[in-house]
Amino acid sequence: MDRHFLEFWGHSLLNAAKGQKQLEDLAKWLPRGFFNLQDFTPLFQKAYGLDQVAPDSPDYLKIWKQAEKKFLDSFYEYLNLLGAVPREEYAALTERYEKLKEKVGQQEETIKHLKMLLEKKGMGFAVANLEFQELIKKQGDQFQELLKGFGEVVKPDREGN
Repeated sequence: MDRHFLEFWGHSLLNAAKGQKQLEDLAKWLPRGFFNLQDFTPLFQKAYGLDQVAPDSPDYLKIWKQAEKKFLDSFYEYLNLLGAVPREEYAALTERYEKLKEKVGQQEETIKHLKMLLEKKGMGFAVANLEFQELIKKQGDQFQELLKGFGEVVKPDREGN
């Protein structure tokens, strides 16, 4: 086997493992607040200029919270570009879906019950549909008769009158 392939593949797997650990650490860091993880907090402070502000400064916490908000807004925008959805949004949509699914089930049960009631009263869907079709045909025939009657009234006199 080619040693270059093995070297490449080995480094790739090591980088993937390191990347996976970083993703796991980042996933732990976000919900706990941005102070708590040693690997990311200094990086965050430097990226957002918080390393230039004294931690005992009265505005430090305010500036920190603004940086957190900017970070999260950008992070969610980045996830959106990737086609990913934040877990909270996914959970909310899942809950909404489950509620709607339950509501649809209840409505289907209601429709089934109403159809059974109609059939018991001799007004099943097929019967109601047939009666409706007969009514439409009858009205169509009556309309044709009406048009014939108008045609007779406005018909020019053939005898020249």
